[in-house]
Amino acid sequence: MPNVSILQKVFALSPHVEMIGRLMYWRNVKKLSEKAKRSRKANPAERQAVDFSKIEQHLKQNGVQQGCLLLVHSAFGPLKGAGIKPNGILDILLALVGREGTLAMPAIASYPNDPPPQEYLSFDVADEVFVYDVEHSPISTGVLPKLLAKREGAVRSRHPINSMVAAGPLAKHLMTDNLAGDSPLACGVNSSWKKCVDANAWIIGLGTDLTHSLTMIHVAEDVMDQSWPVQPWYREKKYLVKDGDYSKEFLLRERKPKWGALHFGERTLCKDLINEGLLKTTTIDGVIVEILKATDLIDFLNSKNQKGYPYFWVNR
Repeated sequence: MPNVSILQKVFALSPHVEMIGRLMYWRNVKKLSEKAKRSRKANPAERQAVDFSKIEQHLKQNGVQQGCLLLVHSAFGPLKGAGIKPNGILDILLALVGREGTLAMPAIASYPNDPPPQEYLSFDVADEVFVYDVEHSPISTGVLPKLLAKREGAVRSRHPINSMVAAGPLAKHLMTDNLAGDSPLACGVNSSWKKCVDANAWIIGLGTDLTHSLTMIHVAEDVMDQSWPVQPWYREKKYLVKDGDYSKEFLLRERKPKWGALHFGERTLCKDLINEGLLKTTTIDGVIVEILKATDLIDFLNSKNQKGYPYFWVNR
């Protein structure tokens, strides 16, 4: 479960504690990244037997049902013990929501001109053009969304930042007009993420720390746009978006890297969501399974923002 390691518990004590930890990490990011890779190779995770039917039953018991919209963040590694291939897990999730339901997943693109970790905070994007091909740009968010994108009827967003893929009756709706407007934001009013909130989506984490990958929080920021209390929040990046015969250049805004890398009290947010009963988290056969309602999350974040948003360590 989240916030169970010693480090996570320490960070959850205060956003200020986590900010200090983040600052130390990014000052030593290259060494720490290389050390983590060596450790994973030297000590591969033991594969535990997983009964995926228990996970399926748990989701049903906590409100997931036929006809709903399911937004799933996943890591396949912890699920390997189920003895089910990735496409088999997709089949189970699609059957869980049924013909009237929709399965969505983050399908965030990686780019060949993305900076290495040690340059993430300092990299100057002013002279870069990032080419996003809806059909061919690699998906960095795991094997399940990669395979979902290959399924007949699946639709991937044309928005090059925080792209999403979905299959089901709502798929086209979620991905329509994501780039509409003068300066459309990745989680703004026309985004697939905001439409998931409007459709009362369930956000599910399978085998991954959901708070760590919770893209949905950015809806609270991007919908407010210029009214967001922390400024300057965004930077501009140039994109060339391709989708079959479609090709168009965009100058888009995204959150500056420092806000997420250095200033985000992630473990405090996790603690508060659990304490409020909004984030339901459990471990089934060694697999972290987490459930959160999109509307509950955004309502909670908006209420916090009215009192002075506590999850970013910034000067107003």
